[in-house]
Amino acid sequence: MALTVLQLVPALKGGGVETGTIDLARELIARGHRAVVISSGGPLVQELEAMGAIHYTLPIHQKAPWIFFPLVRRVAEVVESHGVDVIHARSRVPAVIGYLAWREVARKVTFRMGGRQRIPCFVTTAHGYYADHPVSRIMGWGRLVIANSESVARRMIDDFGVPTEKIRFIPRGVDLERYPWAPPRREAPRGEWRVAAIGRISPIKGLRELIRAFEIVVKQFPKAELRIVGDAEPKQRGYLAELKSIVRNLELSERVKFTGHELNVPALLHQLDLVVLSSTGQEAFGRVLIEAGAAGVPIIATRVGGVPEVVVDRKTGLLVPPADPVALATAITSLLKDRTLAGELARENRKRVESVYPMSRMVSQTLEVYHEASERLRILVVKLSATGDVVLITPSLRALRQRFPQAHITVLVGRQNSELLNRCPYLDDLITFDRRRDGSLAVLLRIGKRLRSAQMDLVVDFQNNRISHWLGRLSGAPQRYGYGGRRWSWLLSHQAMEPQSPMPPVEHQFRLLQLLGIEGAGTHLELWPGSSDQARVDGLLQEGWIAENQPLVAVHPGSRWISKRWPAERYAELIDRLAAAAKVRVILTGSEDERPLCEQIHSAAKVKPIVAAGSTSLNELAALMRRCRVLICGDSAPLHMASAANTPLVVLFGPTDPLRHLPPGLQQKVFKVDLPCSPCYRSICPRTGRGHMECMRSISVEEVAEAVLDFLKEPVKV
Repeated sequence: MALTVLQLVPALKGGGVETGTIDLARELIARGHRAVVISSGGPLVQELEAMGAIHYTLPIHQKAPWIFFPLVRRVAEVVESHGVDVIHARSRVPAVIGYLAWREVARKVTFRMGGRQRIPCFVTTAHGYYADHPVSRIMGWGRLVIANSESVARRMIDDFGVPTEKIRFIPRGVDLERYPWAPPRREAPRGEWRVAAIGRISPIKGLRELIRAFEIVVKQFPKAELRIVGDAEPKQRGYLAELKSIVRNLELSERVKFTGHELNVPALLHQLDLVVLSSTGQEAFGRVLIEAGAAGVPIIATRVGGVPEVVVDRKTGLLVPPADPVALATAITSLLKDRTLAGELARENRKRVESVYPMSRMVSQTLEVYHEASERLRILVVKLSATGDVVLITPSLRALRQRFPQAHITVLVGRQNSELLNRCPYLDDLITFDRRRDGSLAVLLRIGKRLRSAQMDLVVDFQNNRISHWLGRLSGAPQRYGYGGRRWSWLLSHQAMEPQSPMPPVEHQFRLLQLLGIEGAGTHLELWPGSSDQARVDGLLQEGWIAENQPLVAVHPGSRWISKRWPAERYAELIDRLAAAAKVRVILTGSEDERPLCEQIHSAAKVKPIVAAGSTSLNELAALMRRCRVLICGDSAPLHMASAANTPLVVLFGPTDPLRHLPPGLQQKVFKVDLPCSPCYRSICPRTGRGHMECMRSISVEEVAEAVLDFLKEPVKV
């Protein structure tokens, strides 16, 4: 698929970053993609436009606040007008502008059918050892972060907290056709050797030390010439003046030349006998080293930063300690004297450049990053509680995967319910949350940082409470979907309005998904217990002396709300009726906290049921539901598990409304007594006397038993 790539760079004056921008744009166009560049301009703009790229001249290198936000809007307009797929920032201030422009565009993308189907992505390249400054951290905010050397990658990980999985190591490349090989000269007429340092004029380039080293060199090669090729930024003009003063004081004005910026670097290299990179600071890569290697010019460099990754000492070039003029002078004189060694190093360097640093390889790897970052929409689904509600989101997860088959879908789920989704085929990642342990502000901020690092595109908030809305906001996702009309709804970017009348729970969720263009999704629930879960259940039933063909009915008497519980003595009477009528065995399910209730029922029943409360995990309980012929319960989580297993349901509703809570299913018998006070949604019945728990006590044992026996007459499910 053809991509439209926007590169953001401070200027196009000819440094390594700028040259890399031009090279990448050229290769993108050659491969059928569109290249757009925004910079403050420079001599390379003409070359860029001549190759068919689009350039916008904007002062994106400036930090002045009065132009900053207008620049963000202007960059966003460029992104929208060209349908940009990838925003690639190559420097810090442009990266801040690009990131904010990405968010502005991303907020406007609509996923309704017929709209744009993906959000543009934001990618960065770390070209250097950035100062430990808040602005520098923006270079780690890309969906993926390209590092041009392993040492730069390590700094981004160790000092700026960029996750290792976000880093993509792509060294710079060189166009071998633009830098044809020419063997180095073996001799120079009258000893007029030509040595050069090529790059921006900056203190980290070690030019003071190079000039002092050259003072030593000219004592042996009086006709040798040192060219310092490159421009100085306005803030470095004083440094340039200092260098010229050093040259004059050392009486080297005839031997050391400041030639300024050079547009035609390939032609320049073929005039040289030696290229020196004398950096004293943390040089990230040293592009000139591979350009010289391609052209056949011997190289000398200091052992700093990522340079030792590029230069194999005494095989492809010579490495010397930084800030050591004597060592540097010794290396220069050795290669001017021993041209056989210089030629061998140059030939080996060309071989290494051909195998490791060809432009085609760099571009292919960069395109892989672009496709990886842009083609996978990143969706965060939030459902922190409760168990039954987690089961209820499975149709929505399936619908999201069907709607966005290439998306990376992450679910943020309560820790106690996470096992239900461990084998979910619709997810790529699962993040757990424990409200009791993770509810503090510090932990919420830490989770938010993790989510921001993943650079989510959109959040689908099925929890819809204060914590979930804040986690969505802290994720940094530009689009956050949830229900409006609530206290914290202002934290959402897209709101669905609550229905005027009660709706089934899955259809209620689908109202939210309609904002994402999802219509007509299937409502059936799913769970994915494993073979080990089924084996554990089989063992539990064998211990209870359950014959393979004996009808097994599950009873789940508990609930977090006491008001949802049918009286224990009714359950005991029901168990005895079922045993007498159909030789049914009953298994009592529940949590460890509900075990005393199950023991009470066990004691009261004449035909003893199996007590499995506290003995099964959630997935084992799901596997048990598959084995049962019927589940009898109130409004509780196993209700949804049984629906996922297609197990017939006999459900006793009291203080809650089945229209809002009954899961989808074909084999269901619902008991609900209409009372003036119901549904009250009270965890403890507020009525006293004869009216206490009337909604549950009005459901008789006879009618429940009859419903169960009717289901048992049906053929056994396969």
